[in-house]
Amino acid sequence: MRLNLIQFLANSSLMMSGVFMPVFAKSLGASYFEVGLISAFFAAASFFSSFIFGKAADINSLRPIIQAGLAVSAVSFFMQIFAYDAASLAVIRAMVGFSVGVYPAALIVSVYYEKESIGKFSSFGSLGWMVGYLVAGFIGNIEHLFILSSLFFTIAFLAAFGLTDVQKPSISVSYFSLAVFRKNLDVYISMFLRHMGAIAVWVILPLYMSFLGASNFWIGVIYAINPAIQFFIMRRLDHFKNEWLIKWGIITSGLAFMSYYLAQNFYSIIPGMVLIAFGWALLYVGANQLVVERSIEKASSAGLLNAATSAADIAGSLLGGTIMQFFGFRQTIVFAIVCALLSLSFFVWMNRSSQKVSI
Repeated sequence: MRLNLIQFLANSSLMMSGVFMPVFAKSLGASYFEVGLISAFFAAASFFSSFIFGKAADINSLRPIIQAGLAVSAVSFFMQIFAYDAASLAVIRAMVGFSVGVYPAALIVSVYYEKESIGKFSSFGSLGWMVGYLVAGFIGNIEHLFILSSLFFTIAFLAAFGLTDVQKPSISVSYFSLAVFRKNLDVYISMFLRHMGAIAVWVILPLYMSFLGASNFWIGVIYAINPAIQFFIMRRLDHFKNEWLIKWGIITSGLAFMSYYLAQNFYSIIPGMVLIAFGWALLYVGANQLVVERSIEKASSAGLLNAATSAADIAGSLLGGTIMQFFGFRQTIVFAIVCALLSLSFFVWMNRSSQKVSI
């Protein structure tokens, strides 16, 4: 229960602090390109810490890593209230990105070694997203949300003191070994491509919804639809084949992006939110289960998956901001559709190739 509570609180904090970040960055004078750049700073720092602490979790005890990640997150999320221009916001968001890359791999592996359901554990992250979006929509004031998100991380940090130290094998891991990456190349690259397109859209989606007439309240409410549906879906995916989950997660994501492209007002974003809920739930659970089950270095494999999504955050943020700056909203969404097609093609091709080699 403590692992689920930590997952819930951490994800609530992440979403309530981040959903209005593009709007907040614009209020500090950032251009569309700089909005993407700020998001890229966050993602780059998360990529680095996910890689480092995923490896560390295979070597060391899991509980201290979880506690350290939650503690630095509580501090860094509070620091966001001190941002006064685009440059200071970029630096502080990099600090936030680093902090939220510390604990996820250790949490996932704790769940695995406790023989609990990764799908059900992941569902509490989605529940946290939903609460974070709803709280953001109702409160509206971004500085109040920064303080509340820091408080949630503080509670999660205190809850982590009640965790038992999970018994797991200590593995000798080279920080520079590419063996885990090669073993799961089909998953990492496919996740990167799909998520790059999704982030390109996510970076500009609050602005797109505002353009279509949505208030901050409606942005928060419509965003909450996605994780609310995810919560129920993720809890029922344990018995499906992981490769099937990944394929259909990518397909459904592509259909969601097409729905966004066709939207004529902010209410018509809702069908896409339903589709993206199915897409991310299937893809996230399938990818996490597959890489952890395949690998001896389980925390490293989960950390690399988190790093792949962070790398996609970097590329998607930069490309999303750039395409938006020079071409427009709908052209950014077309880019996401193309990324989904490439992701599906790569996964199907690589997965078939690996099966032939194993035969």
